[in-house]
Amino acid sequence: MPLRGGWPRSATTGTHARYRRRVLEDPGLDPQAMAAALRAAWAVEASAFTFIPSHDVRTASYEVGTGDARCFLKVHFGRATDAARRPEPGSALEVPRALLHAGVPNVLAPLPTLGSTLCHPLDADHTLVLYPFVAGANAKVAGMTADQWRTFGETLRAVHDSRVAEEFAGGLPAETFGLASATAVVKALETAERPPLPSPAAERLGAFLRAQGGRIGAMLDRATELGLQLRGHPFAHVPCHSDIHAANVLVADDGRILLVDWDQPMLAPRERDLLFVIGSRIGRTVTPREEAWFFEGYGQVPVDPEAIIYYRYERVLEDIGEIAASVFTDSKLPEAGRAAQVAMAERFFGPGGILATVERRSPARLR
Repeated sequence: MPLRGGWPRSATTGTHARYRRRVLEDPGLDPQAMAAALRAAWAVEASAFTFIPSHDVRTASYEVGTGDARCFLKVHFGRATDAARRPEPGSALEVPRALLHAGVPNVLAPLPTLGSTLCHPLDADHTLVLYPFVAGANAKVAGMTADQWRTFGETLRAVHDSRVAEEFAGGLPAETFGLASATAVVKALETAERPPLPSPAAERLGAFLRAQGGRIGAMLDRATELGLQLRGHPFAHVPCHSDIHAANVLVADDGRILLVDWDQPMLAPRERDLLFVIGSRIGRTVTPREEAWFFEGYGQVPVDPEAIIYYRYERVLEDIGEIAASVFTDSKLPEAGRAAQVAMAERFFGPGGILATVERRSPARLR
């Protein structure tokens, strides 16, 4: 679509997305400003931008037409930071580049600017990150063949075995089992007593969280207890993607798979990533057959069952905190989007919801 026009609101393939929430509307960024920034930073002449709906409310994604080629642009809502410091997207962007340089295959990394940085400011509130465009669909949509599952396993093992941990020691977050999501969940329960926004969905979420307060409190206690136990376990910390569910595995039209969305890399036990495979229902259910294919590629390793269970609780609690923060405080979020997030929280606790299996131990691995 020409730069002077608007952007379509339909999804395209090749989306790099988190599974949690769907951003249904274009944020309305200035295409002329984005084109000027791409020209200055990457010498890319953009002729069209196609908005790609995603699940991450912290970014906006676009397919960029450049005449005879395409690129994939992510706009982070926030100021760029020095590559040696947190928060993202600074040092987080260095990890996939370092993995590629270390010979790890099947990783999608950002393209460097003319000045050899990995991001460029659009304005005071937005940062651009540019990637190669790979035609395909995420594995949640496309699924994966047995060979692709094995390749996924081989790739993630190569990530975990890489020497990137040494390169980024002190520069990436390291696992402490401190349940960082607890603060947001406690705040959510407090806010539920009197939701600040005049919104039917916010009132509905407030009533729901009040009704589930006892159960949520028990989850916090259980996860905290597990975290205290796990601090005494002799884990090796490896480079982890930390969000490698099916929607962050891109299945290319040519059959390749690529690990994408390296927004939250950390140094942690390998269970931090294996969470998304072993009995996982995050993004999509991983079947026992798919899990077996994955480990044919990854290799057989001992898995700490308490760590997997801890990470399951952590994931759900993190979602509850983020959903509450968004529904209760984001005045720009459309009511339909607010209601969709409330429905997601309700499903966690419903019959057959993810909490029904959070303590389940896989017969093959979690003993």
